[in-house]
Amino acid sequence: MARYLFLICLTFFLLLPSVIFSQADLPFEIDEKKKLKPEDVKEKKEGWFPTGLPFLYTDPNNGLGYGGRLYYINNKDRSDPFFEYTPYRHRIFLHYSNTTKNAQWHSVDFDAPYIFDTQFRLRANFVYDKNPNNLYFGIGESSLRGLTYRDRNDPARPLVLNGRFADKELNQEYRRPAMGDEAVYLENRQMNSLLQTLEPRLAPTQVTDKKYNRYQMEYPQAAFSLERSFFNGIVRAVGGARFSNSKVNFYDGTIYSVKDPVYGKFLGDIPTVNGKTKLREDCDARKIVGCDGGYVNLLRLGAVYDTRDFEPDPNKGVFVETTHERSMREIGSNFSYNKTYVSGRVFYSPAPAVFSKLVFAGRLSFMSTKGTAPFWEYRNMWGTETNISGVGGRTTLRGFMQDRFVAPAMGFGNLEVRWKFLEVPGFAFNLVPFFDFGRVWDKAHLANLKGYQYSWGTGLRIAWNQSTIIYLDLAYSRENSGLLYMNFNHIF
Repeated sequence: MARYLFLICLTFFLLLPSVIFSQADLPFEIDEKKKLKPEDVKEKKEGWFPTGLPFLYTDPNNGLGYGGRLYYINNKDRSDPFFEYTPYRHRIFLHYSNTTKNAQWHSVDFDAPYIFDTQFRLRANFVYDKNPNNLYFGIGESSLRGLTYRDRNDPARPLVLNGRFADKELNQEYRRPAMGDEAVYLENRQMNSLLQTLEPRLAPTQVTDKKYNRYQMEYPQAAFSLERSFFNGIVRAVGGARFSNSKVNFYDGTIYSVKDPVYGKFLGDIPTVNGKTKLREDCDARKIVGCDGGYVNLLRLGAVYDTRDFEPDPNKGVFVETTHERSMREIGSNFSYNKTYVSGRVFYSPAPAVFSKLVFAGRLSFMSTKGTAPFWEYRNMWGTETNISGVGGRTTLRGFMQDRFVAPAMGFGNLEVRWKFLEVPGFAFNLVPFFDFGRVWDKAHLANLKGYQYSWGTGLRIAWNQSTIIYLDLAYSRENSGLLYMNFNHIF
């Protein structure tokens, strides 16, 4: 399948002829489906202008965030033949953010539709991502199992099944007896292992599981893509690449102040070594690769069918894309694998004469990874407009924690109703109830319609000067209540 997808995209990109010129002012024809609504054209600003702000945002996993995002947008003027067909002609944005849990995300992004008045579109970005709060629940269908823990982390107490995430994290913080080789997992692991061999009394007898499902990762990356439009602008062929170098750090052996399950009220917090994490267990069992990080360099090809009227905030249209990524040692990657992603979105306005904006929006997506991929790459899904991570979190199943479900095959869907209830100069406010569903499989051919996970909630979207969307969602699921997200852009 991957070989045929490469050939199809290459043929589109290199061999298909340009469409015939026919629209009076355009250098080539663009389908009328791509034309903006008259009221959107009327409100569209001309020339270069900045938007952006210092901001606070929130994420259930990374805490309260702060930083700033600056957009610099060029719409050109109304005499530009593309003015009524594009969200902008050039867009540059700079993003800086950190959180109360020290999750850093800094990026520079460039996007130019119909660059130099051609049928090409150029996108490029650089991202520096350093996150000490990454979650890991395993790779495969096993991650679908309900959360389990023991009250106060006491091995003598019964196992709680299908628990809630907050309860699991709270109870895992308590001290428990060390088991097996956990005694060697101290800070400066090699030196302390030697010391404990010489003097067994140095080995800790109590550990905590405070960071059992977490790991740290530093993940700088750069990517670019070039798109070529065909068939009046509704079909695009895409080629590009991504280059990254990941550093993985474990929490095994780090020390935290936690409570004793019996004498906690009397002794207070006690400095305690973190025991073996879930990630360390799977690495030691050789269930996964990439435990030491490494380079991932990818070549990318994709194809897109797009009839949306306004990309940042569509009122109508269809968006279907398929992408393929190939990681090869020949281009400097430490791993060899393939990823194929297929996604479709639909936007429908049932009564445009009655409501200035009432949109029913839906998305279905499926990802398959084959080969020897590092554990952190199974979660990554490349869309031609945005990257998506894992099944769970802000961009997929919003009622579950980030990367809650990850496997070689992943499928998910989202349903939203977007209703504009208020508009003031420069801003439009939209109420957005939503429903999400998804699950994962060990292999793509096992995909079926059973055993899905669900989440639901309500959101608010604030459109600022049309192209900048401020995003707030409150989400629920069987594992979490009231996960609050605040960020930028629709998730689809």
